[in-house]
Amino acid sequence: MTMESNSPAQPPAPTSTALEAQRLISLDSACNLAKLCEEFRGRQTVVLDLTGVTPVFDYFVISTCSNPRTMAAIANETRLLMKGRTRTIPRAEGENISAWLLQDWGDIVLHLMLPEAREQYDLEGLWADGKTTDWMSLVGAPLVTPPL
Repeated sequence: MTMESNSPAQPPAPTSTALEAQRLISLDSACNLAKLCEEFRGRQTVVLDLTGVTPVFDYFVISTCSNPRTMAAIANETRLLMKGRTRTIPRAEGENISAWLLQDWGDIVLHLMLPEAREQYDLEGLWADGKTTDWMSLVGAPLVTPPL
C-alpha cells in the first residue's frame, strides 16, 4: 500500500541561471529607481545589494528627500516606472505624511526618508553586510542634480 500526498505538486526550484537572470532584472530595476529618485530631487541615493545577506529581498534603494511632498512625488513616479516594467502594485508604508516612506516590490525595497529619519535609522549601517552598487555607472548619471 502506498501513501499518496494530498498536497499539490511543488514547482521546480529555479536553476542558478534563472536565479541570476532574475537578479539582473532586479538590479536593473533598482538602478532605474535610484536614477528616478535623483531626477525627482532625492539625494544621497544608494542601491544596496543584499543578495548575499538575506533571501527575503535582493536590493534596497535608499534616498533622502527634503520634504514629504518630494517623497510623495517620487513614490508616484516609481509606481509609473515599475508599472511599465510589469511589476505589481507595491506594498507601501508611510504614505500619510511621515519621515519614512517605504515601497516593497518583493525583490526591491525602496526607502524614501527625510534627513533626520535617514540618520536615525541608519539603514546602510544596519545592513552593512550588503554591497553598495555603483548604480550611476549602470544606468548613467541623473539628468538633474539641484541642491537640497
